[in-house]
Amino acid sequence: MERGTPKTLVAFIIAGPLIFLLYLYFFVGFNDIAKVFRQVNPYDYLLCYSLTLIALIVSTLFYSMSWNELMKALSIKISIKKSFIYCWLGLFVDLVVPFETISGEIARVYLVHRETGEPPGKIIASAAGHRIITTFISLGSLLFSSLFILKRNVGAEIVLLMSATISGSIFLIATLLYLSLKEDAAEKLINFLIGSAELLTKRRFNFSEIKEKAQRNLSYFSDGFKSFGVNFKALMKSVSYSFIAWLFHLSIYFLVFYALGFSDISVKVYETIVVYSVSMAVQTTPIALPLGLVEVVMTSLYALLGVPIAISGTATLLIRIITFWLQIIIGYMIAQFMGVKNLLDRSRKETSK
Repeated sequence: MERGTPKTLVAFIIAGPLIFLLYLYFFVGFNDIAKVFRQVNPYDYLLCYSLTLIALIVSTLFYSMSWNELMKALSIKISIKKSFIYCWLGLFVDLVVPFETISGEIARVYLVHRETGEPPGKIIASAAGHRIITTFISLGSLLFSSLFILKRNVGAEIVLLMSATISGSIFLIATLLYLSLKEDAAEKLINFLIGSAELLTKRRFNFSEIKEKAQRNLSYFSDGFKSFGVNFKALMKSVSYSFIAWLFHLSIYFLVFYALGFSDISVKVYETIVVYSVSMAVQTTPIALPLGLVEVVMTSLYALLGVPIAISGTATLLIRIITFWLQIIIGYMIAQFMGVKNLLDRSRKETSK
C-alpha cells in the first residue's frame, strides 16, 4: 500500500457519512434518532447487532466458496482460505474505488494469478461466471419481491428504482454472457481497446506483444467459460453457495431492525429485499461512495415502504457500519498484513541466498 493510500481512504470514508449525517439532520432529525436509541433494549441490541458481524463473515465465506467451486472446475488450485482473503480484498477494493463494476474482479484476478501462475484468461472466466451467478440471484429475488410490492399502491419513485435495478441487472448478465460465449465479440472489444490505447499514446508503445497475450488469454477465457456448461455439479454448488451468501448478507438488514426493537420488519420481507437489492445496485455506481448516495436511498426507500423515518435512518446508519465501514477496516487490515507478509517473505529469500 502506498503512503498516500491511508489519506485517500480516510477522505473516502469521511465524505459519504458527512453527506448522510446532513441528510439525517435536515430530513430525519437527531432528536428522533436519539429517541429510537433510548427505547432500545440493551440486551437485545447487543445480541442482534453482534450477530450481524457473524452474518457478514459467514456471508463472505460462502461467497468465496462459490467462487472457489468455479475455479476448481477450471483446475485452478487455490485453498478456500486464500479465496476468502482474496474475496474480502476484492470487496474492499470495490468499496474504496468508485468504480465497483469491475475493480473487485480485477483485484481478485491479479491476486490469484500471482498466487497460482494460472493464465489470467482462465481466472477471468471464473470471476465472470461468479458475477453472473451473484447478479442472477439478486435479480431473481428482486423480481420475485416486485410481484408482491407492485400489487400495492406504491409510489412512482419505488417503481422507477426497481425498474432501473432490474434493467441494469439484465443488461449486465446479457453483456457478460454475450462476451463470454461469443469469442469474436470479445475479440472485437479487445482490438477496439488496444486500438484506442494506440491512438491515445500516439503509437509510442509497442502493443503487438500486449495484443498477442490478450488473444491467448481470450482463448483460455472462452474455453474456461464454456466448460461451466458441461460441469453441472460445480455450477450448482457455486449457485447454492452464492444463494446462502445472499441470505446471510440479507439477514444483516433484519438483525439491525430487531436490534432496534422494530419487530414489524418480520412482515416486511419483500420490502426489505427490494431495499437490499436496490441499495446494492446503487453502490456499484461511481458516484455512490463519495456522496453517501446509498444511505440516502436506503433511508428514503424504507420510509416510502412504510417504516417510520427515524427508525429507517437509524437502521441504515447501523447497517452501513457493518456492510461498509467495517468491511473497509477489515479489508485494509488484511491488505496491510499481506504487504508486511510479502516483505518478510522477500527478506527471508534474500537472507537464504
